[in-house]
Amino acid sequence: MTTALVGSPVTTVLVNLTWLVPGVVGGSEESTTAALRSLARVLDRPSAADRPEVHLAVLAPFVDAHPDLVDRFPAQVAPLGGTSKVRRVLTDQTWLASRAVELGADVVHHAGGVVPLRHPGRIVLTVHDLQPLDLPANFSVAKRTYLRAMTARSLRVADVVLVPSEFTAGRVRHHGLPAGTPLRVVPWTVPDVDPSGTADEADDRLAAELDGHRVVLYPAVPYAHKGHLLLLEAFAGVLEQHPEARLVLTGGAGPLDPVIAERCARPDLSGRVLRTGRVPAGQLDALFDRADVVVVPSTYEGFGLPVLEAMVRRVRVLSSAAGSLEEVACPEDVVRSGDVSGWTSAMVDVFDEDPATRAAALERAFARSRAGDPDRTGRGLLDAYRTAARAGRDRGRP
Repeated sequence: MTTALVGSPVTTVLVNLTWLVPGVVGGSEESTTAALRSLARVLDRPSAADRPEVHLAVLAPFVDAHPDLVDRFPAQVAPLGGTSKVRRVLTDQTWLASRAVELGADVVHHAGGVVPLRHPGRIVLTVHDLQPLDLPANFSVAKRTYLRAMTARSLRVADVVLVPSEFTAGRVRHHGLPAGTPLRVVPWTVPDVDPSGTADEADDRLAAELDGHRVVLYPAVPYAHKGHLLLLEAFAGVLEQHPEARLVLTGGAGPLDPVIAERCARPDLSGRVLRTGRVPAGQLDALFDRADVVVVPSTYEGFGLPVLEAMVRRVRVLSSAAGSLEEVACPEDVVRSGDVSGWTSAMVDVFDEDPATRAAALERAFARSRAGDPDRTGRGLLDAYRTAARAGRDRGRP
């Protein structure tokens, strides 16, 4: 196995994506794949120096879901589809370690928050959030016990830890980041979008249902902390003043689906809430373009990618004041978390704002979304790989 000496450049990186089941893991799929595309842009620039050879370790469905990444980065494809969590964990402990050794990986980037028990190479760890530790009631006893133990161990063995926000950085420190371990905030990124190229990909039936209506969009899997139930109550208040409004809920299946269905069936919301399930990327782009406002009433986020996606697309957005969301959203677009009447008023205000006010809000949000280096995510990954390659092994390993 190739070993990078202290002070030497990194030569081979393996990015562990065996946790990424396309269409299942929610926003972490979009954030991680966008980060890899940003890394590709940085590496492909003629001025880039000390370029590592980056490989991906992926599940078989990833190849079809993200062909551009498999074309750009050589892929080690695990011999399973990802439906069995037990098999995925065993693959991490066996197959992944073998691939890292065979490749001679100087650095292995575990992009899903957990480092397997066998972990050759120096370790970069991405922690998206610490929900299992901060919101244990959202997880089964078995899952939270496993994640609590593995998260603590993963933080101990990492040479570099990456987080997408200052909020998550604070939670990582709170939960026991070892002294001296480099902790880097590398915010997620969203590429510039041309809305004119996506509208024709929308489902015709859905487009017809939305024709002539004001549209509120919330793209999120319905977990308890996402705030769907608060949003439904707030939207019922919006309908009292704007009966033409429609709420569109996208995202894969989640534990609150039955409760949401029951609430949507009541007379005040019946026929006014459209639940699409997870939609293809092109259709989601079209829904962003169609929306009058994107809402994110979540009570906990490690970053808040839908907020950034709306800002980049120049779509009005409202975000709760929770977790990392205030780092992403403009202060003027933040609503007090858990305040049903506040959310109703905020959505009505967006519907009623004059064109000049709306244009100014969109420009302000777009400017905030594009502050700093547009490829800071890719640069942050590259810097982490270099730092890990230089890191000594003097902290000891369990």
